[in-house]
This record gives sequence, C-alpha cells and structure tokens, in this order.
Amino acid sequence: MNVSIVIPIYKPDKEILYKIEESLKKQKFNDKIEIIKVEKGLGLAESMNYGIKKAKYNIIVTLHQDCVPENEFWLETLVKPLKKKKVVASVSRVYLPYEFWNKFDFIAKVMSAKEQRVITPLLDEKGCAYKKEILMKVGLFNKKEFKTAGEDFDMYIKLKKEGRVVYPNCKVLHYHKHTGKNRFKKEIQLSEGFGVLVRKFKTKMPKYWIGLIKAIPIVGWPVFLINFPYKKWIFGGLFWIFFSIIVNFLYVYGFWKGFIKGEQKTRI
Repeated sequence: MNVSIVIPIYKPDKEILYKIEESLKKQKFNDKIEIIKVEKGLGLAESMNYGIKKAKYNIIVTLHQDCVPENEFWLETLVKPLKKKKVVASVSRVYLPYEFWNKFDFIAKVMSAKEQRVITPLLDEKGCAYKKEILMKVGLFNKKEFKTAGEDFDMYIKLKKEGRVVYPNCKVLHYHKHTGKNRFKKEIQLSEGFGVLVRKFKTKMPKYWIGLIKAIPIVGWPVFLINFPYKKWIFGGLFWIFFSIIVNFLYVYGFWKGFIKGEQKTRI
C-alpha cells in the first residue's frame, strides 16, 4: 500500500516541521511514501485538495504541520485498516504534550487545559488516512463553505455514506502553540465552523442541540463552565470561571456569524 502524505503548510514552526520530517523518515513502513508539502497560502481545505489531486498513490494521509507521529509504527498502524474494502478512512488519536502545553502563557494554558488528555476525533485531518478514489467520489474537502474549520465534519458525513471510519491505536502529538490572544480567536474560528455545520446538517449533527444552547448568551455559559479539568488544576479552574463567560460570548458571535452567512472564513 503505497502512501501519499499531504502536509498543508502555513506559517509553520520550522523546528516542529523538522520533527515531523524526521519522524516520517523513521517509519517502519515497507511500501513507498510520497510526501507532498502544500505551501500555497491557501485555506486548509483547499490546500488538502491540491495535495490530494497531485498525489500519485491511492492511499492518502493528511498530516497537519504541527502534528508529529508518536512512534515509528504510526503510519503502518494508521493505513492498515484501509486494506479492508468497507473501510474508507482511518483516524489518529490526538494528544497535546504536557511539557509543550506547560510553556504556554497562563491564559492560553487555562483556555486549553481541557485538551490535556488523549482525544479521539470523529475525523480532523491531523493524522488521517483515506482512499483517494473515495475522496474524489465525494467531491474532496468542502473549500467553498469551510476555509479553516468545519471541513473535517463535513467530510466525515460524506465518508460515512461510503463506508466505515475506524480508529486504530495510533497517535499524533499536537504541537500547536497557543497564546491567550490567538486562543480567543481560535474559539471564534471553531464556533463559526460549527454554525455553518448546524445550518447545513441540522439534526444530523451529533449533539447539535448542545451547540444551539451554547449559542445563547449566559444560558449557554454553564456548558462552558463544566468543560474544565478542575480536579487536575483547581487554581486554573478559578480563572476559567471568568474566562468561560468570555468564551461563551465569543462562541455566540462565531456561531451565529457562520450560521447566518453559511460559510466559515476566520483564520488565525
């Protein structure tokens, strides 16, 4: 199973990008690997589409510029399920390393504390594998409605109609550096994408009703308030009580902006 790895590049951290390159060189993988870096200044969805079209192999892996494979068996573990006819996508688990997170400024640490765990996304392209023929069949990633957020779930919905999405035991380490300032903007970016998704898919969105509650000022605040690992970090939790109010209003703004306009454009 020869593999084409597509890495969208936008203002990368060169040190992290080097770690990715070194990790890919060390992969215990017997077949051919093609690495496609897309440095076109495009949105995330459009960058991935560009790389997918350019790829010469049928197995496509998308890897974000800040995600490092955990070990040398990552690629083999990720793509192996695609040997089965009914499997259309394979998704890595994601972990924000503690030693990296601990270097954030205080506000960024509080804002991202909930990510201090292994996350299994439905599909988020940070380290995912697909069959090119299926991606082409469903029309690739939706670059028209989603510039940098929301295209992942849009693709998940399309792929689920074609076959199974699986979650093998492999991880990528997510070295996404946050500051307090860009973290607040990130909240707008993600909520904007979610607003577009709710408008488009309505009740097909899992727990869409929670997203709608969160989009109501103050009423949605408790949903944000409980989303913090208080037992692990009581001091940070005290500040989260205040920050979560701000996040609630940022979410309201981003969600309804995306819902009303029907497209996601915010980029950080």
